[in-house]
Amino acid sequence: MKVAINNNLFEKIIFFSFFYFLLIIGFIFNENSTGGAISDYFNQKTIAQAFANNFNESFFSYDKFSTRHSPILIIFLSFFEKLNINDYIIRLIHLHFCLLLPIFFYLSLKIKFNFINQNNLYLLVALIFLSPTFRSLSIWPDSRILGMTIFCLSIYYYLKFEENKKFKNCILNILTCAFASYFSPNFSVFALFYFYKFIISYNKEFTKIIYIIILNLILALPAVYYVFFLDIFFFNKPASVSVDLTNNEKNIFSKNIFNKILLNSSIIFFYFFPFISTKIISLNKILNPYKLILSLFILIISIYFFDYKYEYTGGGILYKFSYFFFNNNYLFYFICFFSILILIDLVSTKIENLLILFLIFANSPQISVYHKYFDPMLIIFFFTLFDLKINKEKINIKRNRYFLYLFFVIFLIISNLKYLWNN
Repeated sequence: MKVAINNNLFEKIIFFSFFYFLLIIGFIFNENSTGGAISDYFNQKTIAQAFANNFNESFFSYDKFSTRHSPILIIFLSFFEKLNINDYIIRLIHLHFCLLLPIFFYLSLKIKFNFINQNNLYLLVALIFLSPTFRSLSIWPDSRILGMTIFCLSIYYYLKFEENKKFKNCILNILTCAFASYFSPNFSVFALFYFYKFIISYNKEFTKIIYIIILNLILALPAVYYVFFLDIFFFNKPASVSVDLTNNEKNIFSKNIFNKILLNSSIIFFYFFPFISTKIISLNKILNPYKLILSLFILIISIYFFDYKYEYTGGGILYKFSYFFFNNNYLFYFICFFSILILIDLVSTKIENLLILFLIFANSPQISVYHKYFDPMLIIFFFTLFDLKINKEKINIKRNRYFLYLFFVIFLIISNLKYLWNN
């Protein structure tokens, strides 16, 4: 028995060492599969140098810089700049910190799916290493992947809370969610989901509810003061500095919601597809006439108001594919019908699914929709926060696992080829 356990552990070490080796290879060759990771990093490095030279002036006029990223990572980078630490060392430290993301994901899966063989959980976690966003933003320091890493820890504490209802896990969840939000404000919206779940759990414990509210307010206060009272509203920046946007297009709160419905749903469909096609994730009665009619109605209305311009950049792989090969959106619209249908089915089962989906849409309100905003976040959310029908038997089937890896390996290859093509 001891020999079997040791062999099993040895296989896991070899398995993850292989993926770690691939990540290091990407580091050595400056992988940039998202296309913008390198330019984003050096833009932040320039700002970090400004912080290192004059912290007060840079911090209190941060909105003058061309970035939507939180200043927290910039502040950390500025310390490295002051110490004149080599970029290679900075990037290597950051990469190894980001390795906590698959670890936190695995710990969360162990709680959520204690009925599934742990070997299969490792196979799901390994998909993170095939994520273009995880790879690129680990190699090139970025606040979003740092935020995602810490936010995944908040998911772990949330699932621990759901498991044992201990108040300390509630507090740890709030603290880590707030910490993640300071690195990447996009994750702050998910505090609403946690708050909703905690209020339901403590609906008859008024004192704990007050503690939760006060703690959230205290943690949010520095960010609220910095952005709204000091009027350092750095969010209102175009994602692509090379695009000349009108004043209305630059306004983060004046975006066409129908653009988001089609683009976001198509990206979510992209991540659902390999799990649905292998029946690892099961749908309900998706061909219900009411769902079909509602999907068609939403699609027609969204197409009528859809005005996303290719010049905005981004749009997701399916939007890009339709435009690149056919120079129109017809294939994209066709896929969107099924995307919307799946989302309607998803939210029709649980109110929590509807809330999470709404917050996913709300977490990136800017005009440009980038695939990296959802990668690998959606994979993590599917198996932790969403309430989905997971078929453990289907995960055990080897051909399903091979299909998953093939799907995401091809996506990674396409992402890298697209970058090389554009350069």
